[in-house]
Amino acid sequence: MLGMKTFFRTIFLALLLPLLGGCGGNASKTTDGDSRRFGTVTEKQAFLERYVSFRRCYDELDFAIRYIDGGDGMVPGPTEWDVRILAKVPAESLDEWASGMELIQTSDVSWVSSIPNAPTMVASFEWYSGGGRIVGISRGNRQVLYRSHGN
Repeated sequence: MLGMKTFFRTIFLALLLPLLGGCGGNASKTTDGDSRRFGTVTEKQAFLERYVSFRRCYDELDFAIRYIDGGDGMVPGPTEWDVRILAKVPAESLDEWASGMELIQTSDVSWVSSIPNAPTMVASFEWYSGGGRIVGISRGNRQVLYRSHGN
């Protein structure tokens, strides 16, 4: 009879340990917030770079990020994101933002207002689209509006 108890304990632990292993691990990247909680461009940039693959130089930076990390639970799910950026950048880096993208005539810009300090007038921006992203560039102000979203 003792052998049977040991057998059931072994089975129980074999089933329980993988479940417990799924709890914890990597910290979740899930967030829904904006740049107002950060005091410096450096702090803003460090946070933003958790959610974008590119690295840029910024003179000014604001953003609104909604990111649902689908891989942070025991059962992975889809990751969803909506990253919106307003940046003032060095003039020589403006073209990097639209590299490989197509110039478009008009764009839905309703998303811009959710970014802290967003411009209210965007008529001077050139708009580009491609790869699930949209970019607006105001060369005179050295400003970039950027959005990437998907799931």
